[in-house]
This record gives sequence, structure tokens and C-alpha cells, in this order.
Amino acid sequence: HNYFDIYLFRLYKRQYQTTMSNSHTLVNYTSWGERMQSACCGVCFGILLFFGSFPLLVWNEGRCIARYQALKEGRKAVVVIADPTAHVDSSREGALVYMSGKAEVAADGATASDPTFGVVPSNALKLTRVAEMFQWEEEKSTHTTKTEGGGTRIETTYSYHQTWSEGLINSGSFDDSSSYQNPSSMPYSSQEFAANPIALGSYTLSNDLVNKINWYSDLNNDGSLISVDNISDEYAQQNMVVYDNGFYMGDNPGSPDVGDTKIKFRYIPEGTVSLIAAQTGSTFSSYATKRGGSLLLLRSGYHSADNLFTLAERDNAVVTWLVRLVGFIMMYIGLNMVSQPLEVVLDRIPFVGRFVGDLMGGATTIVNCIVAAALSISTIALAWFVYRPLLTFSLLGIVGGLVYLMKRKVESKRYGEADHEVPLVDTTPIYKDGHSGADYV
Repeated sequence: HNYFDIYLFRLYKRQYQTTMSNSHTLVNYTSWGERMQSACCGVCFGILLFFGSFPLLVWNEGRCIARYQALKEGRKAVVVIADPTAHVDSSREGALVYMSGKAEVAADGATASDPTFGVVPSNALKLTRVAEMFQWEEEKSTHTTKTEGGGTRIETTYSYHQTWSEGLINSGSFDDSSSYQNPSSMPYSSQEFAANPIALGSYTLSNDLVNKINWYSDLNNDGSLISVDNISDEYAQQNMVVYDNGFYMGDNPGSPDVGDTKIKFRYIPEGTVSLIAAQTGSTFSSYATKRGGSLLLLRSGYHSADNLFTLAERDNAVVTWLVRLVGFIMMYIGLNMVSQPLEVVLDRIPFVGRFVGDLMGGATTIVNCIVAAALSISTIALAWFVYRPLLTFSLLGIVGGLVYLMKRKVESKRYGEADHEVPLVDTTPIYKDGHSGADYV
């Protein structure tokens, strides 16, 4: 730890916080030529985004189908182990197994603990230290207006506020780095600790399964669990106090200064878990499917094997739609960047250029959105055709059949109405004096 730098910073930090305004605005102007140069450079990047979206969408559909097939194969192959505490059956070596039971610290293992701060909760599967420092943070907002001749006026406002951050914020990159300074390092960092080993009946969880245990809750201090006396680090023991189920380093926790640090703890207690994995001796590993997929599932609480597969299918669908959205956004942004020079060219027109350029920009934005949506859907459909041609033809046949039946139903209804129409009769109007209209010339 760079304790000396932290100490010097805490001595001088208040002079930067008393007489300054927390925001300032800069105004810059760009010429039409600079805008055109920037737009042309953006075209190259836009082309990369546009064409890069296609392989991403195709890959995503392949990944989705492969994952679905792996889960489908797993449903048929899984073997249920009703009693995890029973003797390990070597005949199931390499088989895909399901079990549910209490995950606990092994009898010969050690509970999760933080040796630096002496926090040792009983029966904890995992413990995480969350270290945060009070720092300056910069926010930037930009407002751009067009000027005559196709240039722009760019008004940028930089505002600064103080916040707790788990990571170090580099104040050297601030626009006003001389007035808003953060320490160059953090005295302590966040860290995760796990019990070793973690047992589930007669089995132990592999590291891959332990990494899936992530349902943390706040650790409550019982008076002795979190204590300065338990801290092994000399600097922390001298400068920290117990505060809010953790530790605080600074003058006043109620009014923090830049450079103050607070430590809090979260943990995962022993409890029931449900898993599906390949049995490897008395532990587990990923199960390799025949199609090249892998299965390694774990959830908190009791879940049946069927429910674990259902939840995995739901997760697969969520990931698939998120990647589809990313692909659409890439395509949309790429098209906007490619069409940007057209708006810049129109802005050059005297007197009305700004308005014509804005109109063209709005129109191209709408068109690009429609084109990106259409191309994304077409790419996804093509990917399905490549990966699952039989299913694609079946779906197209069903859709075509439905369209044909609906068309026949509309036509039959139209002809039926025509059959029941009342025939028109050619009549001649009769006037009050008894003469027909034909007697008048």
C-alpha cells in the first residue's frame, strides 16, 4: 500500500474543496471542413460496425441452437442422485448427475475469512470485502448547434461531484485536473474469499461450481466479529474505526472528505443448492455433450432437475435476445455513420443549409432504423435456415398454409356475399301528375 501518498493527500486535500465552483463550460467551434473530415473518418468505422453485425447475429443464432440442443440432450441423460450423503458410486463416473443438498464447509476445511481485517464469520461459504474510496468524479455534457457555413458550435459543460467508488478514478484525465485531485492509489482493494473445500454430502464442489455461488447478503456485526483489535495490518489498525458493519478511515464518517476509505463485508452462508454436472470422482466437472456443448448448472435453494434445465433455457433466451439487440444497434449506428456525410454536405447550402441538413438527418435516422431492423430479422432468419434447414422449411410451410387458408376464407366470404345480393330492378320514376318521366322532353 502507498500509505505515504495517502497521508500527504489527506493533509492537503481540503484546499481544493473550499473555494472552487463545481462546474465550468468551454465553447469550441469546428469548421465545415473539419466536420466533413470527421464524418468521412466515421464512414470507415461505420462500415466496420455494419458488416461486423452480420457475423455476430449469425454466431448468436448458432450459439442459441447449440445451447438448446445441449440442454435437450442433458434432460435425457441426467441421472438423479437422491441422497448426496450416500457413498460415492464409481459406476456413475463421467455421467451427468443431478443432486440437491446442503452446501457447507467441509469438516477438514476452513471457513471463508479475511486475514487482513480479521473477519471470520462462522459457516461462511464465501466472504467478500468491498473497499470504496470517496473521490471526485467528472461528468461531461455537450450541446452542439450548427452555424452558418456548415460549421458547429460545441458547448461542453464539465461538472464535478464527490462519490464513493470501488475503483480508483484517475483525476489526471479531468479537464480541470489541478483543482479536482484524487489520491494516486487506494490503500485497500476489494477481494473475495471462499471456504476450502466446500462439501455437498459425500462430494466436494469444484472451483467452477464455487464460482457460481454468488448470492451475497450483508454481514451483520455481532460486536466481536468486526473489531479493530482483530485487524492484522498495522496501518489499518491505527487509522480505522468500526462503522456501519465495517471499517472507516477518515476524520468524520458523517461528513466524508476526498480520500476517505470505507470497508464493508458481504457473505454467503451455508445453505441448500441444486446442481447438474458430470461426476468426476468425488467432485464435479463440466459435462461434454455429443454436439460439443457443455453443461454445468448450479442454483441456490432446492430445484428439481427439470426446473434447472428450464431456468437454463430461460437464461439462454435472455442472452440470445440481448445479443440480437446488440447486433441491431451495431447495424443502426453503422448506417447512421455512413450517411452522416450527406447531412454535412447539405449543411453547406447558404441560408437554408442548417434546416435542410436537420431534415435530412431526421429522415435518414428513421430510414436507417427501418433498414437495420429489416436486415437484422433477415439475417436471423437466414441463420436459422443455415443451422436448422428442416425446421425452417417446416415453419415456412406452416406460415404459407395459414396464409393460404386465410386467403381462401376471405375469398369464400366475398363470393358468399355476392350470392346473397338483392338484384337491381330497372324502374321508371312516376310523377305526381301521373305521367312517367319518359313523357317529358
